[in-house]
Amino acid sequence: KMSQKRPSCNHKSASTHKRTWLHRLMIRVQHKRSSILFLVASFCAIAASFSLSQKSPSKTTTSSIEQKQDTKPMMPESRLRGALWSFFSGDALAAPSHWYYGGAAQIQQDYGGPITDYTKPKLELRGSILNKSDINGGGRGSFSESGISVIGDIINHGKKDYWSPKKSIHYHATLQKGENTLEAQLARVLMKSIVANGGTFDPNHFRNAYIKFMTTPGSHNDTYASTCHRMFFKNLKILNLPPEECPDNDGHNVDAVDLLVLPTIAAMTASTKEQAGEVAAATAAVTRKSSQMRVCRAWGELVYDSLYEEKDKNMDQHLKECAKQARLGRVPSPRGADQMTACYLSSSFPATLDTLAKYIPKRDAWTGLVANANVGGENVHRGSILGAVLGARAGYEQLPTKLIDGLYDKDDLNKEIEEFVHAVQRKQEEAR
Repeated sequence: KMSQKRPSCNHKSASTHKRTWLHRLMIRVQHKRSSILFLVASFCAIAASFSLSQKSPSKTTTSSIEQKQDTKPMMPESRLRGALWSFFSGDALAAPSHWYYGGAAQIQQDYGGPITDYTKPKLELRGSILNKSDINGGGRGSFSESGISVIGDIINHGKKDYWSPKKSIHYHATLQKGENTLEAQLARVLMKSIVANGGTFDPNHFRNAYIKFMTTPGSHNDTYASTCHRMFFKNLKILNLPPEECPDNDGHNVDAVDLLVLPTIAAMTASTKEQAGEVAAATAAVTRKSSQMRVCRAWGELVYDSLYEEKDKNMDQHLKECAKQARLGRVPSPRGADQMTACYLSSSFPATLDTLAKYIPKRDAWTGLVANANVGGENVHRGSILGAVLGARAGYEQLPTKLIDGLYDKDDLNKEIEEFVHAVQRKQEEAR
């Protein structure tokens, strides 16, 4: 029996030994395979890590860049283009009804109905005070047929006869349909000066460009020149004062809404809200001496807000801040009819903010600017600054084709606007 069991026992032991050897062999192969896979995976991980370290900034660097971008967000191109095109549109749309204190009835009488598009101004205007304005200085004054005069000889060449007390001429009688007034033409001079200085306002460069433009025959086609310009060039050419000492004030007509036209353009170049207010005031000081620089700073900051604020609903608060800084004594109201005012800031600026409060939510610059053209009064200079903010909030893509195509100098404006946008953008990128 023992001999019969042993072979069976030997057979079992050999079989078990064989299975054990195979099991150990498989384990070794698996270990080696795992090691190889581990080595391959490790190598790939190291290579990927090295590649990423070469191409991507560290977490700390990325975080600091994002923080910097949050501090100085880029100005949307659409808002800047919209602001500029609507700035020139608001001026040109209102030119035919500028200083129409008879309001809608007078506009209808002269143009056969309300203004609905760009319109050529009439030659004669009932109630015009161009014939009472001083051709050699500020406000009202005498008219002399002989001798050298500021209007006609030094600036606004060939336009002196339109100012004759024997006539009653429209302030913009010589402009064509869709053509811009003098103040908007000076905005183009300012834009070119800013472009020449790499997107930055330089008072000396602009002053020289301003003098050259105003004293060059044929540089513009407008009939009228504001008091501040007549006083400046009287001081420069008749009294022979240094250019820096030529800005002046007659105590009545200089502190008007046209104070804000050129600063609107300069404020668009600012990198911060505070800087927008400062550059706005510095720009105004080139052509006039004003006691209302507080209003100018407040407006400059609102222009900045119109370009950088992402949410329309927050513009209501920005309008309130602007009114408070300008010490208006009340908040802007979107309710009520569109207001006709004179040029003086005490009445024109509150009405400007009311108009913005009313039309910003509509995101329709054209409707707001046509409404402004139909109220009459001092609506030209108000029209340009309204256009800048309404156009910024609407954005370039939302502007109707007729707003751009109807402008008399649209081709030149397109070139100048694009150069300005690119110059400002480059400066903003450098500031980042």
